Amino acid sequence: MILRFLGTQWLAAGFVGLVSLGLSILVARTLGPELFGVYGIAISAGALLAMVMDGGFNKLIQRERARATPSLAPVLPILPGLALGHAIRAMLLMSVLAVLFFPKHSLTTVAALLFFGATVLNQFGLAILRGDGRLVRDAGWQVGNRTFTALCVALALFLGASQPWQVLAAQFMGAAAFGFLVARSLHIWPLFRISPAVYRAVLPFLWLDFVSVLYFRADMLIFQFLGLPKLEVGQYGVANRLLEAVLLLASPVGLILFRRYRQDSAQASQMIKGMWPAFVVAACLGLGAALFFWVFGHDLIALAYGSAYQGAGQFLMVLGCGLIFMLPNGVLGQATLALGLERWFALSATIAAAANIGGNLWLVPIDGALAAAWVTVLTEALLGVCLVLGILWRCRKPAADITKASF
Repeated sequence: MILRFLGTQWLAAGFVGLVSLGLSILVARTLGPELFGVYGIAISAGALLAMVMDGGFNKLIQRERARATPSLAPVLPILPGLALGHAIRAMLLMSVLAVLFFPKHSLTTVAALLFFGATVLNQFGLAILRGDGRLVRDAGWQVGNRTFTALCVALALFLGASQPWQVLAAQFMGAAAFGFLVARSLHIWPLFRISPAVYRAVLPFLWLDFVSVLYFRADMLIFQFLGLPKLEVGQYGVANRLLEAVLLLASPVGLILFRRYRQDSAQASQMIKGMWPAFVVAACLGLGAALFFWVFGHDLIALAYGSAYQGAGQFLMVLGCGLIFMLPNGVLGQATLALGLERWFALSATIAAAANIGGNLWLVPIDGALAAAWVTVLTEALLGVCLVLGILWRCRKPAADITKASF
């Protein structure tokens, strides 16, 4: 069963990764380095605001459907509807604010907000499937969602789209169309009620999402703030996309590990003992990927993106070193959430985000985007240390209901 889940998830991740990479290359070649830099900044800003639209509901839905917390059992049936209602309210409000306060960039900003809003709505459906252990259907829906958005982007480029907002609008239309099918299939519709108990539960997840996205995306926003050349920003952006492709391929393992860890979390010590082999394997795979990018980084960039992005190879070589920590951190993160230590995870991510932003503001003016790449590596190492400390602390506590074990 595990091999079946892992196989279908990898097939889906491979399909999504290849299509995303192909679209990234197509968009980068069509827009050129400068406009692709603008596109990358819009994606980074949209990803930051998407966590407000998500509100922490994604992780909460997945966790509660895997193993319900007694205090939330009464609202479990309506939890997806509450999540949809929250996301729609947030998306519409931020779109109105974007038009009012950023009129010169309203098209790009609103298009990014709508695209990420539709993506968040789709993710709620996937969270239900993942929490229920229906990973084969989840894989199929990932393929469907990526297919819809890819076809819309390809059609837009074929019709002459040449601006970032046009590409983002095409992605929104694809994600929204598929999201409607997801909602109908799962029989979930928005509920605009506000439940204090639910919002207390999602708050640590919301903060965790915020700081996680912040240190993953803050570098691109800092580049804009510091006025780095658009060419350098675009080159850094394509290197980041290749790194994200690797993380996408690793994500199915995390889905399987989380459900297993969550179901075994009542016996924390045994669960943690079984976690370490996966941690070691992830670290070895990260080291192998880092060596591959260090040796073939320049050639890979030239092959994928062309000569206009030849300077991106140096960024990919450094960012690839971060995989030594990113992949094992994925294992640690799933275990931390399964154990109910989301507050400790949020605190750890906050420390990492503060270090990342501080390091970027200090070093980027001196060494440019290359400094940001090294700061990313050090940030991941710091996060890993914090997560290990939290898990070891939990291992020393006696077996108990994990709902009482959070920091």
